[in-house]
Amino acid sequence: MMNKKLFLIDAYTILYQGYYATIKNPLFTSNGINTSPIMNFTHLLMKILNDEKPSYMAAIFDTNQETFRKKKYHKYKAHRKKTPKDIFLSIPYLMKILKAFRIFFIHAKCGYEADDVIGTIAKKAEKKGYIVYITTLDKDFCQLVTKNIKIYRPPFKGNPKKVLGIKEIKEKFGVKYPEQIIDLWSMMGDSSDNIPGLPGIGEKNAIKFIQKYGSIEKLFNSTHDLRGKMKINVETNKELGFLSKKLATIVTNVPIFSFQEKRFFVKKPNWNSIEKTFLELEFKRLLKSAYQYFLEKN
Repeated sequence: MMNKKLFLIDAYTILYQGYYATIKNPLFTSNGINTSPIMNFTHLLMKILNDEKPSYMAAIFDTNQETFRKKKYHKYKAHRKKTPKDIFLSIPYLMKILKAFRIFFIHAKCGYEADDVIGTIAKKAEKKGYIVYITTLDKDFCQLVTKNIKIYRPPFKGNPKKVLGIKEIKEKFGVKYPEQIIDLWSMMGDSSDNIPGLPGIGEKNAIKFIQKYGSIEKLFNSTHDLRGKMKINVETNKELGFLSKKLATIVTNVPIFSFQEKRFFVKKPNWNSIEKTFLELEFKRLLKSAYQYFLEKN
């Protein structure tokens, strides 16, 4: 069975999107719950279910525990603010909604991030003949793109959805193939995750080196081509370059996760649970859409 569709939702990026998009004017229930992040996620979930009709789906959540990247490099993501309280408070409601829709969800653990769990599932599913859509706003996932693994940028505030395949990634980043994004970050660094990269190598030079050498290893083997300060910077920071590559690489063989297809199958939703949770969150308009979806699935 080829061409089965699997959607993997990078839960936190969608929650953050909803939270920050309405930060000046959040939506509250009469009991004072900030529902903006939950509503954005639920709206997206229902849009994917209705428009894309995936047979398989899962939402993946990040961990609060220390990850192997943090152990390797204590400054990794160190500049980021703490997760806002309203996002933490959203999680139990989101679990209820996913359970009501009978959508499988997973928490990253054992020192790995959601990215690694998604990467592992995506690669295993691809081998079983799935077309995988990683639903995320995080550019790091672009390194995973293949003929059968794509990035699904959700529609938001009037902007249509975007599906990024190999062609789009090559054009966007100036690489020959998506996996080279890892080497790109290793050279130029990535400020959003605090990945150091090589001192003095900006985006322009990193793209030039990727196009000329193809990888950071080949750059290190070709420093005789370089001159002056650039040569010194590259030659004296090999360790930092290799560390950056380790930090930037999404792990695709997390040992604890197998891809059990049955668990990912999109089942008929539980209407009573949907109604109860949506009424508690005062999602009146979404309740009507959910009912339509429920009728279609029955």
